Amino acid sequence: MKRRSLPDPDSRTQVLRARRKHTEQVVLAIVFTVIELWAIVAVIVLLDARGVLAVAVALVLSASLIALWDTWRTLLMFGRALRSWLPDEVPAADAEPPRRPSNLVRL
Repeated sequence: MKRRSLPDPDSRTQVLRARRKHTEQVVLAIVFTVIELWAIVAVIVLLDARGVLAVAVALVLSASLIALWDTWRTLLMFGRALRSWLPDEVPAADAEPPRRPSNLVRL
Protein backbone atom coordinates (compact mmCIF):
# COMPACT_ATOMS: atom_id res chain seq x y z
CA MET A 1 0.00 0.00 0.00
CA LYS A 2 1.00 3.58 -0.49
CA ARG A 3 2.81 5.19 2.41
CA ARG A 4 0.72 7.89 4.06
CA SER A 5 1.68 10.61 6.47
CA LEU A 6 -0.31 11.49 9.55
CA PRO A 7 -2.44 14.65 9.46
CA ASP A 8 -1.88 17.78 11.50
CA PRO A 9 -3.91 17.27 14.72
CA ASP A 10 -4.75 21.00 14.85
CA SER A 11 -6.37 21.04 11.40
CA ARG A 12 -10.04 20.09 11.45
CA THR A 13 -10.17 19.37 7.72
CA GLN A 14 -7.10 17.14 7.80
CA VAL A 15 -8.39 15.22 10.84
CA LEU A 16 -11.81 14.64 9.28
CA ARG A 17 -10.27 13.69 5.92
CA ALA A 18 -7.88 11.20 7.55
CA ARG A 19 -10.67 9.56 9.54
CA ARG A 20 -12.94 9.38 6.47
CA LYS A 21 -10.18 7.91 4.27
CA HIS A 22 -9.33 5.32 6.90
CA THR A 23 -13.00 4.31 7.23
CA GLU A 24 -13.32 4.02 3.44
CA GLN A 25 -10.21 1.86 3.26
CA VAL A 26 -11.49 -0.43 6.02
CA VAL A 27 -14.81 -0.87 4.19
CA LEU A 28 -13.00 -1.66 0.94
CA ALA A 29 -10.73 -4.11 2.77
CA ILE A 30 -13.79 -5.87 4.21
CA VAL A 31 -15.35 -6.19 0.75
CA PHE A 32 -12.03 -7.38 -0.71
CA THR A 33 -11.62 -9.93 2.09
CA VAL A 34 -15.12 -11.35 1.65
CA ILE A 35 -14.70 -11.69 -2.12
CA GLU A 36 -11.22 -13.16 -1.79
CA LEU A 37 -12.30 -15.73 0.79
CA TRP A 38 -15.31 -16.68 -1.34
CA ALA A 39 -13.00 -17.19 -4.34
CA ILE A 40 -10.58 -19.30 -2.29
CA VAL A 41 -13.37 -21.55 -1.03
CA ALA A 42 -14.81 -21.86 -4.55
CA VAL A 43 -11.43 -22.85 -5.99
CA ILE A 44 -10.78 -25.39 -3.25
CA VAL A 45 -14.24 -26.96 -3.54
CA LEU A 46 -14.70 -26.92 -7.33
CA LEU A 47 -11.20 -27.51 -8.69
CA ASP A 48 -10.16 -31.10 -9.19
CA ALA A 49 -6.45 -30.56 -9.76
CA ARG A 50 -3.54 -32.97 -9.61
CA GLY A 51 0.19 -32.64 -10.07
CA VAL A 52 1.68 -29.37 -11.24
CA LEU A 53 -1.71 -27.64 -11.42
CA ALA A 54 -2.36 -28.42 -7.76
CA VAL A 55 1.00 -26.90 -6.78
CA ALA A 56 0.30 -23.79 -8.88
CA VAL A 57 -3.14 -23.36 -7.30
CA ALA A 58 -1.64 -23.75 -3.83
CA LEU A 59 0.95 -21.05 -4.57
CA VAL A 60 -1.67 -18.64 -5.94
CA LEU A 61 -3.97 -19.22 -2.97
CA SER A 62 -1.16 -18.71 -0.48
CA ALA A 63 -0.17 -15.48 -2.25
CA SER A 64 -3.74 -14.21 -2.01
CA LEU A 65 -3.81 -14.98 1.72
CA ILE A 66 -0.51 -13.12 2.15
CA ALA A 67 -2.01 -10.14 0.30
CA LEU A 68 -5.02 -10.19 2.64
CA TRP A 69 -2.78 -10.37 5.69
CA ASP A 70 -0.61 -7.48 4.46
CA THR A 71 -3.66 -5.32 3.70
CA TRP A 72 -5.13 -5.79 7.16
CA ARG A 73 -1.76 -5.36 8.89
CA THR A 74 -1.19 -2.05 7.13
CA LEU A 75 -4.71 -0.82 7.87
CA LEU A 76 -4.46 -1.76 11.54
CA MET A 77 -1.04 -0.11 11.91
CA PHE A 78 -2.25 3.12 10.33
CA GLY A 79 -5.44 3.02 12.41
CA ARG A 80 -3.45 2.67 15.63
CA ALA A 81 -1.15 5.50 14.60
CA LEU A 82 -4.14 7.65 13.68
CA ARG A 83 -5.86 7.02 17.01
CA SER A 84 -2.75 7.74 19.06
CA TRP A 85 -1.79 10.82 17.04
CA LEU A 86 -5.14 12.57 16.75
CA PRO A 87 -7.09 14.17 19.58
CA ASP A 88 -10.28 12.47 20.78
CA GLU A 89 -12.34 15.53 19.92
CA VAL A 90 -12.18 17.22 16.54
CA PRO A 91 -11.16 20.87 16.86
CA ALA A 92 -13.94 23.36 16.26
CA ALA A 93 -14.16 24.83 12.78
CA ASP A 94 -13.70 28.44 13.91
CA ALA A 95 -11.41 27.84 16.90
CA GLU A 96 -7.84 29.00 16.64
CA PRO A 97 -5.36 26.15 17.11
CA PRO A 98 -3.16 26.34 20.22
CA ARG A 99 0.29 27.72 19.60
CA ARG A 100 3.13 25.32 19.99
CA PRO A 101 6.41 26.51 21.45
CA SER A 102 8.99 27.17 18.80
CA ASN A 103 12.38 25.47 18.71
CA LEU A 104 13.91 28.49 17.01
CA VAL A 105 16.39 30.61 18.94
CA ARG A 106 15.99 34.37 18.80
CA LEU A 107 19.16 36.39 18.60
